[in-house]
Amino acid sequence: MVTVGVSFSALCLFSRGGAVKKVARVERCDSVHIIAFTDDKNILLLREYRPFYGEYIWMLPSGKADKEKDMSVAAQRELQEETGFRASELTLYCTTNHSESLISSNHIFIARKLTPAPLPQDDDELIVVHRLSLDDALEKILSSKIVHTASAYALLRYLREGERDASRGRMM
Repeated sequence: MVTVGVSFSALCLFSRGGAVKKVARVERCDSVHIIAFTDDKNILLLREYRPFYGEYIWMLPSGKADKEKDMSVAAQRELQEETGFRASELTLYCTTNHSESLISSNHIFIARKLTPAPLPQDDDELIVVHRLSLDDALEKILSSKIVHTASAYALLRYLREGERDASRGRMM
């Protein structure tokens, strides 16, 4: 097994009561996920073949932030590689973490004002891009045999809260 950009550790942690908890932790690079709005208020959703699962899954444009430190640069690159579009407006929406044992963050972005600007896809990616309403996109993701949790979380949160105007702390 090859481990590129991943580290493993085993820890013994002591609780307040003195009990020992043994845990394993995995650390990997962060990832970016993009809710990319088209001009007609639909979003871009991918149907991507995932080799470890051996099947296609529905998901937002997403990828590892392993080539750059700036998450917005990583999000723009992934958007262009996977959908063929570049966003004139790209805003960090929220950041989530996987779990205590998987050290990696999901940075979720909102992309608007898309223009064609494709970058070559990774050689190992099999992707079909679809334009769907938010509700239809969420239905596709949640009804999949294998659910891409970062995509599900991003759309559920967006449908519940909408966009926040960061400068005023209000909903838009």
